[in-house]
Amino acid sequence: MLKHVTLVQNLSTDPQSVYANQVLEYLTHHGVHVSHLQVLGKDCPVVPPAAAHPDLVIVLGGDGTFLRAARKFVSENVPLVGINTGALGFLTHIEADKIPFYLDLLIQGKYSLESRMMLSIENCGEAGGDVTALQEELALNDVVVKNANPSQLCRLHLHVNNTPVAVYDSDGLILSTPSGTTAYTMAAGGPVISPEVDAISITPICPHSFSAKAVVVPFNKEFKIQSDAKNQDVVYALDGLECGVLKPGESLVVVRAAIPFQMVNFEQSENDFYSLLKRKLQWSMNPRWQSQEARAGAQVYTEHPPQQSSPSV
Repeated sequence: MLKHVTLVQNLSTDPQSVYANQVLEYLTHHGVHVSHLQVLGKDCPVVPPAAAHPDLVIVLGGDGTFLRAARKFVSENVPLVGINTGALGFLTHIEADKIPFYLDLLIQGKYSLESRMMLSIENCGEAGGDVTALQEELALNDVVVKNANPSQLCRLHLHVNNTPVAVYDSDGLILSTPSGTTAYTMAAGGPVISPEVDAISITPICPHSFSAKAVVVPFNKEFKIQSDAKNQDVVYALDGLECGVLKPGESLVVVRAAIPFQMVNFEQSENDFYSLLKRKLQWSMNPRWQSQEARAGAQVYTEHPPQQSSPSV
């Protein structure tokens, strides 16, 4: 039974608080205490102590807002559910016009929790030195290492379990969880992986080679990305947020995080992973089918035009 909910609202996508007020009114009417946090644009939510330990977090925004909220609450093992007021909404897959329906399911407890893999990083400093964790961060979608100058290539050395695997001359490299493969990884030509699969994808960004292809590997490996000594500075980002810089020769170690992320799952066919692929990303949609349907519709219209009513006097 829900007693305390934290609502994270992106004011950029709900500037008049139309949807936020709808959620607030519904939850308070059902006796749920709500902590209301507002963010603007790509800002991360500031979570006061009173809002830090809810039973559930509801995110009003797009996938970016969802990812930034996830980083704030994952250490408390608090589940999240997203209502899409942004653009794509693959993680925030509840559409705003169905808010009452899904709030009913939440109040009635008709949902389950799904564990999603996360990635953890360590900045290892100069090559050959002791592996000292200078900074530890978590990513739900992906870890991206790329040249700070977008107009130039960088050379990145990939090691898996301390074994040299590949050297990439490219714009960068993406290490992604299954949750993140429908984001930057897919746009870069990488694979889409179901969240049920325990794997990590490695996708080079615009590699200067025909042989540099994306690969999928088991999750229980340690990945080290080393910036070549001749590189300029390269940057690394987690879930789209730039987190630091690798100097020439420095490395970044990526492993599966010790803690999973908890995401609310509804037993509705429209929320099935493959249904989301089809609805959100037009997966398996053949443009010829659409043109055939359009021609068929035009033929029906020609043979049976709609009856027009006589104008009233």
